Amino acid sequence: MEKEELDKIIAKIENENPKEKAFFGVYIMNEDGHEASIKANKLGLELFACELLKASIKADEVIEDSEKNIIVLDTTEKWIQGDIWLGYIEPKSENREELEKKPDKPNWKDKAVKYGCFISITMLIIIFIIGIKTIISWFT
Repeated sequence: MEKEELDKIIAKIENENPKEKAFFGVYIMNEDGHEASIKANKLGLELFACELLKASIKADEVIEDSEKNIIVLDTTEKWIQGDIWLGYIEPKSENREELEKKPDKPNWKDKAVKYGCFISITMLIIIFIIGIKTIISWFT
């Protein structure tokens, strides 16, 4: 869509949807935090769609500018609620197939958890063996 068309749609949504009556929120569904849901009324959904349309207008500009790599969302609006806050959008120039081909590089936290678990298990095994030897030495 052209920028002018998007601007008209954005203006229409903002004019026809009173923010006082709207609500939109992302909420955690279960204890482990791996599932979330959106709870919103029609006005909130349309206002959030408006925020996404505004981000789509800025996306090309952000992709081309190496210093601007995100589009910050205004989460101070009273109509935005919930357990999870969507703080920004990170536009990408790749399409979905290109992103699926790239494997995620593990960051330092992933490596720390992996090696930390390995070291912890190894230490527990060593401590267990030393404990067994100590108990056996008591009886001999």
